Amino acid sequence: MASIGQELKRERELRGISLKEIADYTRIHIQFLRALEEDRLDMLPEKFFTRGIIRSYAKYLGLNEQSTLNTYLEGLQAQEIDQDEKKEKSEEEDIPRKKNTLVITAVVFIALTALVLVLYFVFHKEEVPPPKPSQSASNQIREEPAVSPPVTQVKTEEEQEELILNIMVQQETWMEIYTDGELQYTGIKYPGTQLEFKALKEILLHLGNAGGIAFSLNGKQGKKLGVSGAVVKNIQITLDNFKEFLLEKEETVT
Repeated sequence: MASIGQELKRERELRGISLKEIADYTRIHIQFLRALEEDRLDMLPEKFFTRGIIRSYAKYLGLNEQSTLNTYLEGLQAQEIDQDEKKEKSEEEDIPRKKNTLVITAVVFIALTALVLVLYFVFHKEEVPPPKPSQSASNQIREEPAVSPPVTQVKTEEEQEELILNIMVQQETWMEIYTDGELQYTGIKYPGTQLEFKALKEILLHLGNAGGIAFSLNGKQGKKLGVSGAVVKNIQITLDNFKEFLLEKEETVT
């Protein structure tokens, strides 16, 4: 069965369309389109951004977008199942090897323990106990106060030190973005464009088409900020509230 990349390439070549034509129309970098056709999925962006690329590619060729996306998802699921099976097989093969290692380690430990005991009894000599301290010396002995070890504060895994916002433009969208109070971008972006912004405290967004983008925060997928064509301003994302902008559970992007 042909992969999603091979199928898209075949459909493109049947129509006599070049990768450059698709890249110019969709605003998707040609290296991502080439990686998709060559099944080098590791060179593509995050999964839900990759889905947007596949949709744009299929739409330009006149293919059914959802059907093409389903083919990609089925291939991805089959690949994950294959990897799990290989991992389980590898773990099963490792069990006898681990058992042998444990046996050898136990034998070596017992042998070393026996050797130490033999050497102790052979070379041990009776030691003369040290003289007892006089009463006056005993009175001079004072106990040193116990010193508590310093307390080190360790940051929990939930504490975040910065905000990382990744945006994938799916529809033509005007946007204005600030990080920590400084303007980083203002203008119109087109489908297939990818942006990344970092901030230590706050990210502020103004969108002219809130439903025209998909995004992730600190590596986790975000939820929709509004419907297509909606103007939404003053979207304030901080270290304290960024979880409110994330999906509560993973959902398939359609």
